[in-house]
Amino acid sequence: MLSRRRVLALLAALPLARAQGRAEEVVGGLEAPWALAFLPDGGFLVSERPGRIRLFRGGRLTPYAELPVYARGESGLLGLALHPRFPEAPYVYAYRTVEEGGLRNQVVRLRHEGSRGVLERVILDGIPARPHGLHSGGRIAFGPDGMLYVTTGEVYERALAQDLASLGGKILRLTPEGAPAPGNPFLGQRGARPEIYSYGHRNPQGLAWHPETGELFASEHGPSGEQGFGHDEVNLILPGENYGWPQVVGRGGDPRFQDPLYFWPEGFPPGNLAFWRGALYVAGLRGEALLRLVLEGGKGRWRVARVERVLEGFGRLREVRVGPEGALYVTTSNRDGRGRVRPGDDRVLRLL
Repeated sequence: MLSRRRVLALLAALPLARAQGRAEEVVGGLEAPWALAFLPDGGFLVSERPGRIRLFRGGRLTPYAELPVYARGESGLLGLALHPRFPEAPYVYAYRTVEEGGLRNQVVRLRHEGSRGVLERVILDGIPARPHGLHSGGRIAFGPDGMLYVTTGEVYERALAQDLASLGGKILRLTPEGAPAPGNPFLGQRGARPEIYSYGHRNPQGLAWHPETGELFASEHGPSGEQGFGHDEVNLILPGENYGWPQVVGRGGDPRFQDPLYFWPEGFPPGNLAFWRGALYVAGLRGEALLRLVLEGGKGRWRVARVERVLEGFGRLREVRVGPEGALYVTTSNRDGRGRVRPGDDRVLRLL
């Protein structure tokens, strides 16, 4: 495995520009924040992997909900999303790992009650999890079609990514009530889970839709020793397509599989990704930087023309999301057991 110093040196060799803006701290003192969800009143929710959702409103951070979770490795309380008709439909969705009744990941729904959330029900259960807590996926987001997309990992059991009878190593597509979404590519196929939208994923960590074309992009972690190292990816996600893991690492040129739009041969494990000001931004965990990917082409024929480093010096970065006022928000992840903790960690930053 490459050292952190070697990874950063390789990143420095890319055609990277230095910071184009400045970041200011919005709130600090968090513990392994994983996802943000912006409320229409100007506040936001932030999930912390040990099981807390906290509300930041009017300059104050207060408890919102605490959920039982199995917080080990990369598992615990992970993604957050608001119902697309929030607050008329007052629901907050979360992805978590639970142990009671058998270890697994699930998507749950909370009812928003002003300053707190109350767990209402589980909308999807039985997503694979393992005691080591690795490769749980965990990103959830509503797409422009009003459906809920869910990324799941293959929990270091590589064959699950190609197994259409398993929810592991997939991107799923659900209705807001948790049913398989209409039009899913494997609906009615014998032996296949109808929730599956795409498969052949190792550990997808981010979701973002192009603001003009509506195309879905996803970030994904490449191997960390089991089949080499590196080859972290950004993919353009097409319904029903196979993204190759574990048969292919990086670009294989095999017509049976979708090659990544972009990948880092020597490794840049990504967190979330977001479109902002005409480019695709990717948060870096081990790479400890926010990257700007400048895309050229058009629908179905994109390529990455240039990569720029726009933010560094804050350690591991996981969440990146556009706020309602148009600023870009980023979270650090230095208290997740893999980073160097800095005073004030972990924090939410705003890029101006």
